[in-house]
Amino acid sequence: MIKERLAALRALMQQNNISACIVPGTDPHASEYMAPHWTEMSWITGFLGETGTAVITMEQALLWTDSRYYLQAEVELLGTTVELMRESDIDCPSIPEWIISNGQLAMGRVAVNPEMYSVNSYRALKSELEEGGLELVSMDLISPLWTEGRPAIPTSLLYEYSEKYAGESVKSKLERVRTALKERNCQALVVSALDEIGWLLNIRGKDVDYTPCLISYVVVEMNKCTLFVASSKLDNAAQAYLQSIEVDVMDYEQVFAYLQDLSVDSIMYDGGKVNEALYEAINNQVKKVNVSPSPVLKMQ
Repeated sequence: MIKERLAALRALMQQNNISACIVPGTDPHASEYMAPHWTEMSWITGFLGETGTAVITMEQALLWTDSRYYLQAEVELLGTTVELMRESDIDCPSIPEWIISNGQLAMGRVAVNPEMYSVNSYRALKSELEEGGLELVSMDLISPLWTEGRPAIPTSLLYEYSEKYAGESVKSKLERVRTALKERNCQALVVSALDEIGWLLNIRGKDVDYTPCLISYVVVEMNKCTLFVASSKLDNAAQAYLQSIEVDVMDYEQVFAYLQDLSVDSIMYDGGKVNEALYEAINNQVKKVNVSPSPVLKMQ
C-alpha cells in the first residue's frame, strides 16, 4: 500500500516538475496533538509515531524521527522502501542538508504543503534551500492523492466556557487585543493556534484528543471579530452565544478568501504559529507584521 502511494506521489511530482516533496507530521494550527485528518506523514510512510518528517524524491523515500521512535519506526517501515533517518544521532544530516547534498536534486524544486509549515519555519527552510541552489514551492501534493479513507475534519459542537470560570469577558479580551494592535499600528490580527482561540472567545470543543479545542481560525479587526468554523459545529446554543459576544461566523475554509479581500493597512500575525498558506493568502498590498509570541498568548 505504501509503495503504491509513493508511486502515485512520484507521478504527481513528475507532472509538476518537483524534485523532492517534504511531508511533515504537523497540522495547520501548529498543534501538539492533531486530528487524524492531517496525519499526512503517516499516510505516505506507514509510520504512526507522533514526531517525524518524510522526504520523497524520485529515487528515495526517507523518514526523519528522533530516538524515542527508532524501534517503532524500524518495525512500521519494514517492507515500505522508506528509509529511517535517525535525527538524534550526531552524524545524521538535517533535511535541508541532505537535500542540498544530493547531487540528483541540484537546482531542483522542493514542494511542501504551506498549511503544514509555520511562516517562520517556511522562511527558514526556504532560505537554507535557496543557499543550496534549490527552490521551495508551496504545493499540496498529498490531498489530491488521499481521497479514499481520509478521516474528515472533526465536527464536535462548539460550547461556551463560562466567564465564571474563564475569569474575563470576551469583550475585555478583545479590547486588550485591539490595544496591542494600536501599539503596533496594525488594524487586524490573525489567530490560528487552537488554544489561543479557545481562550480569546471563551469557547471549547472536542475536536482534538487530550485538548478541549475547536478547529477554527479567528481574525480580529478594530470593529469586528470573525470566527472561521464549520457550520456543523454550531447548534442553537452555540449560535446564540456567538451572537451575544458579537462574533461573526464564516466557514472554516473561507479564511483564505477573507484574508485576500481584507482591506487594512497592516495585519499582525505570530510567525511561529500562523501557517504559510494563511500568510500567502493575505493581500500583497497589506503590510504583514510578525509578532511572536502572539499578543493573545501573552495575555493568558
